[in-house]
Amino acid sequence: MRARFILSEILTGLWRNIAMVISVVIVTAVSLTFVGTGLLMQKQIMDMKATLVEQSQVTIYMCSPHSTTASCAGGAATDAQVQSVRDALEGEELSRYVASYTERSQAEALKIYQEQFAGEGFAADFTEEDMPVSFHITLSSAEDSRAVVQFFQGRDGVDEVTDLLSVFAPFIDVLNQSTLFALGLAVLMLIAAVLLVATTIRMSVANRRREIAIMRLVGASNVFIRAPFLLEGAVAAIIGALIASGLLWLGLEYIVQGWLVPTLGKQIVSVGTFDLIWAAPILIALGAALSISSSVVSLNRYLKV
Repeated sequence: MRARFILSEILTGLWRNIAMVISVVIVTAVSLTFVGTGLLMQKQIMDMKATLVEQSQVTIYMCSPHSTTASCAGGAATDAQVQSVRDALEGEELSRYVASYTERSQAEALKIYQEQFAGEGFAADFTEEDMPVSFHITLSSAEDSRAVVQFFQGRDGVDEVTDLLSVFAPFIDVLNQSTLFALGLAVLMLIAAVLLVATTIRMSVANRRREIAIMRLVGASNVFIRAPFLLEGAVAAIIGALIASGLLWLGLEYIVQGWLVPTLGKQIVSVGTFDLIWAAPILIALGAALSISSSVVSLNRYLKV
């Protein structure tokens, strides 16, 4: 009986303040969408960094017949120059930096090149001799990449030394800044949602003062009187969180999976609709928690029970 009464009071309160409730739902949905975006972007950044650390962080390209750098003035790298790089990677001096490395031969490089440019006429014009030998190094610590790059840069027979973390650093910086921007907007919108919930509760209390007075006279407990007001805000916030989850699903499905993944590749873009399995419950819990806390403060101020 009590549960039925509380449910009836919740529905009545929501209907009486329908305009404010819709405002709460919309503002909560928008704010939690930004929160979810920030969470997913931060996960993308962590996944990208983890992928770059697990993969070869530094790559050494030996000179090929087509290299034009000063260190390749003698033409393609000789066997002795290639061996000197091997010796350096296995030597004592770099042992604290290099966790492991793999060597890619000219034949392997040609095969990868032809796979990447399959169907292009110019791919058939290259032979093994045109491809450079390369070394792909996994470091003990990603922070040591600069030391390894400087060690091999400009060495005779070495055409180029690339650092994957440095290559993707601008992209990661953009994601970090976008995350901060999204979370900043989310904080502002959440504040607006909290204030709207408080206003809605205040209006509900004002509209039901006579009913509250009657419940007091018949001995209703504080929890029984407060429960409908608390749950009103929670219901509106949960609806907003569900809408936010739906908006995130649309973004992940059509923007991320439909555009970014085909453009950048699955190795770089790792977030997908499956991430809503953990993100959506966080948004729902956050929306409900903020709404209930705002309702408690508002009730303590406007409802002296």
